[in-house]
Amino acid sequence: MISGWFKIALQKNILTRAIKIALVVGSILMLINHGDVMLSDGLSIKEYIKITLTYLVPYCVSTYSSTEAICAAENMPSINQLIWELLKKKGCELVHCSKTVFNSLIIRLQQIKNNQNI
Repeated sequence: MISGWFKIALQKNILTRAIKIALVVGSILMLINHGDVMLSDGLSIKEYIKITLTYLVPYCVSTYSSTEAICAAENMPSINQLIWELLKKKGCELVHCSKTVFNSLIIRLQQIKNNQNI
């Protein structure tokens, strides 16, 4: 179950490791990508959002890789397998809807190509 994967991801040791990695890697990336802006005119809301994402990405990567390693060691399914199973169960409606929209788009493009207005 997906909830089991998230229980592992929210364990204290994984959270602590991810925060440490995010602080180190995020700080390095922040200085590389945003250091010039920080030293010049100041930061806009847009820059604050970018800096937040700069720290969030290594946090997510660390959490994902640690959780997947534990799942593999304990012979548990990965999040990719869990999502794939969920999509196989619930995805039929999505696939049908996507095909309908895609077919409608193709028909409309053919009509435009033939200079028909509908």
